[in-house]
Amino acid sequence: MTLAPISGVDRSTFRWLRERDHPAAFSLSSGETTVATLEWARTGGSLATLRSATGEWTVKRGGFLNPLITARVGPVVEARLTVHLNYHEIDVAGGRSYRFHRAGVLIPAWKVTTPSGTELVHVEPVREGRHLAAGAVIVSDDGKDSPDLLLLIALAWYFIVQAWFEDETVEALAPLEGPDAPVRYEISRP
Repeated sequence: MTLAPISGVDRSTFRWLRERDHPAAFSLSSGETTVATLEWARTGGSLATLRSATGEWTVKRGGFLNPLITARVGPVVEARLTVHLNYHEIDVAGGRSYRFHRAGVLIPAWKVTTPSGTELVHVEPVREGRHLAAGAVIVSDDGKDSPDLLLLIALAWYFIVQAWFEDETVEALAPLEGPDAPVRYEISRP
């Protein structure tokens, strides 16, 4: 699959789509153009590879009480998402810093903002039944020209997907509903 540079597409909206043949892989598209892929090495693991026209990163979650997600090119950390109790922080090589947090208490979406609160990216997961199927990404006018746009979108999505995969009750129960659900037999008494 040929990936287009993110700078050459409409950067106002993107969508993450789950690959049907690889349940732990997603592609990021603007319109009909794919700009990146995010693929986990194995289902249930935390190691993933982010590919774009400009490069390839390994993304991995580490830590338990204080989780940390890193995006690396070889041994060099290009970006780091640090998980805190009520907010999360994304630090990018070059010293730029962003906040990553829920869009609201009852809103199942996330946003990336500047430290002063200007929203740059809004990410909302889309589910089919209990499966995470896709994600809608809206980029504000302030975020469109960010040199870190791809990493911000990718780290946000990685965080959402990894949390979804780690919540055993969501994906594990999915086979119990829908057209692929196992047939249930009931025993009737005379």
